Amino acid sequence: MKVFYHMLFLLPVLLEGSINPKGSEVIKQFPLDERSLYKIGISTEAPTTIMFPGPIGAISGANIAVSEEEAADVLFSYTENKHFFHVRALKNGAEGAANVVYKNRVYALTFYNCEQAIRTVNFYEKNSSLGSNINCQVTPERLLELLDKAKTHRFFEMQYPEMVQQIEKAFPMSKTLYKHFEVLLEEVIRFDLEDTLVFRVKFINKGTQDIYYEPQRLAVRVGDNIYYASIVDASGILPACAQTHGYFAITGKPNGGRANLSVKNDFSIIVMQVEDSSLVLMP
Repeated sequence: MKVFYHMLFLLPVLLEGSINPKGSEVIKQFPLDERSLYKIGISTEAPTTIMFPGPIGAISGANIAVSEEEAADVLFSYTENKHFFHVRALKNGAEGAANVVYKNRVYALTFYNCEQAIRTVNFYEKNSSLGSNINCQVTPERLLELLDKAKTHRFFEMQYPEMVQQIEKAFPMSKTLYKHFEVLLEEVIRFDLEDTLVFRVKFINKGTQDIYYEPQRLAVRVGDNIYYASIVDASGILPACAQTHGYFAITGKPNGGRANLSVKNDFSIIVMQVEDSSLVLMP
């Protein structure tokens, strides 16, 4: 994905926002700029979660630690290849710093303990316009990121409801019936900037024979139009008397351009069945 960076003055960015008189925690969104210094207020009582648009390449820090037993002011929690991490102050007056590598650029963050802590920070790429209707180029790497976000969205919605970006989603629970199996559409999530919908489906095989299908040919029908998958995470196998889950996404129109499909459409799931496992081509 091509990223355009606008010229900014070389001034630190202080992440302070509207906080009520009681000092309640805030949620902030900020554009990524490697020439800015991001100052983030943190609390001793609750974690602050830092979200990047995609998987983080590396993190180096000062005065931060992964265990409370280590000599540091800030507790740090991160899982490799994820697009988020958590920090928390271990004492009053705590200070720490981190350099975050994302898409081969380094972003400088400093953490300081304060009463008016920021609970969540969502960084976004400046060309995204936070969901504008600009039709950007959607690369395979970006599709992988969207699939990962869709998979983890429910976890963050339950554990950190205040940090989940506002995206359009629906839970149709509609079924597409086939002769020997059925497909339950459990969830649809829309990422507007990329004009991409991610589907979470459950394949249900009530028969006594294994069923095979082509994952790369999964598609949805909306009215008279068919939209084939742009990325798939599905096995291609429905074991006998079992249920399996799969994810796939569709992006734009089949002939190019934006489709602007709503998650509220009536979707039929198209599955291309094959006779045996040797004909299953993994995506």
